[in-house]
Amino acid sequence: MAASSKQLKEQFVTGLTGGSTVDIYLTTSVSIIAYLAWSILKKRTSLFDNDTQNFAKILDFFVNWVALLLSVTQYSENVILLILGITFPMFIALNNKSKYEAPRSQRINIQYLSSKEFIPFKPYITVYRSQMMVITCICILAVDFPIFPRRFAKVETWGTSLMDLGVGSFVFSMGLVSARQLIKQRFDNRYSYARSAISSLKNSIPILILGIIRLASVKSLDYQEHMTEYGKHWNFFFTLSFVPLIANLIFPLIDFITPLVCSSMIIIIYEIALTKFGLLEYILKTERPNLLAMNKEGIFSSIGYLAIYLNGLSLGYVILPLFPTHRNLFKMSDSKDLIIETITKRSVFTVSPTKGLLILSVCFHVLYYVIDTCYYYGVSRRMANGLYVIWVSAYNCTYLLGYALVEKFIWGEPHYEFTNENRKAPNSLNIWYKNSVPESLSAVNFNSLVLFLIANLLTGLVNLTIDTINAKNQTALLVLVLYAGALALVAHTLYAKKIHLR
Repeated sequence: MAASSKQLKEQFVTGLTGGSTVDIYLTTSVSIIAYLAWSILKKRTSLFDNDTQNFAKILDFFVNWVALLLSVTQYSENVILLILGITFPMFIALNNKSKYEAPRSQRINIQYLSSKEFIPFKPYITVYRSQMMVITCICILAVDFPIFPRRFAKVETWGTSLMDLGVGSFVFSMGLVSARQLIKQRFDNRYSYARSAISSLKNSIPILILGIIRLASVKSLDYQEHMTEYGKHWNFFFTLSFVPLIANLIFPLIDFITPLVCSSMIIIIYEIALTKFGLLEYILKTERPNLLAMNKEGIFSSIGYLAIYLNGLSLGYVILPLFPTHRNLFKMSDSKDLIIETITKRSVFTVSPTKGLLILSVCFHVLYYVIDTCYYYGVSRRMANGLYVIWVSAYNCTYLLGYALVEKFIWGEPHYEFTNENRKAPNSLNIWYKNSVPESLSAVNFNSLVLFLIANLLTGLVNLTIDTINAKNQTALLVLVLYAGALALVAHTLYAKKIHLR
């Protein structure tokens, strides 16, 4: 009997083993190169000025959307050529004079500092989060076309791939951003465990509802699904809903031993359960007679995703504040009074954002290399095992470092001097922030979760109307560009009208 369209599409993403981490790093480096090229063109040419606004929007879309699309499709086998094409105009523009001055040193009195001013917007973090969302949205549809290399699609059990990295990076980014609210609450000395837990529950409910809607849609439309990805009923929305909720419930423990140490303990305990107590065999070999077994991948991988979330949370305490706080590499942020008391103290664990990113990138990569070389099994996104957690954390710290260096050397970075003068903090350098972030990426960041939901809906619509696995490359590329254009247009429209749905 001939296989149905659903079965063919499921087979198309089944039994894959991924590719090399070097290949993934090279492919996704296009995102940093694109930001570098945009920054130099923005700073030294008039291409993105108001008098060429419509052209600027199109150019912005091609640099920050289409370049990433091409890197995982048409130019996936020749990424160097794509990078050269992106950087060529940049080198020409370097001969022009810069139109923007670097931020000047500003004097602040911490006594007048508000929690909002203590956590200013940082352009490179916005660019990092937005480009991660862009490539995620591109991949969830592109994977259904032959133009998308199979080595980039999610692996069956063991191996590394671009899409495996994407889901972990999504959770890492959530942890990073969640640190913002915690830092504000602790700065104002108004953190409440009960209030935080209730707030986390409220925030998790909409994502949980999206997961239920996706589950109902998949089952009712007989849409293709990959059982070993998350299980029979579980999906990534459920993971996104439960991980922050669990983190908030165990926050007293996290606060006591710090997120980084807590993450390490979770990884160690999880690895012991996998290798010494039969959990690994249960996940890989046991049949699915009950609800737990039916969803074993999604449920148990949430342990690993919790560790990834905590690593992102820990990094947030290093890179989000206006200035480094005492022992910020391992210690969570304090109240304003305690920060003032320790502002003059020096410690090897007090690091700038760039230094912190460099240290964590090196440590995570060394740890990954040693374990990957010496351990008897490798990376598994299916279980979100320890090596997967370390790899995801290493990658995200490294790429955040890349974006931070682009911002630092192209745009400059503000410096702050402490003073006892009756002087308030600067208003987050709004003009500098606006100039150094592409408008298309600001729009994505403004409604990222909504955009992710729309991307999932459009992916389902395309799969129900087009025979994706038999589509020619030209057709696939046209569909993907139109799809990316639709997402970018929705994001820009909501951003222009200041409609914030997240």
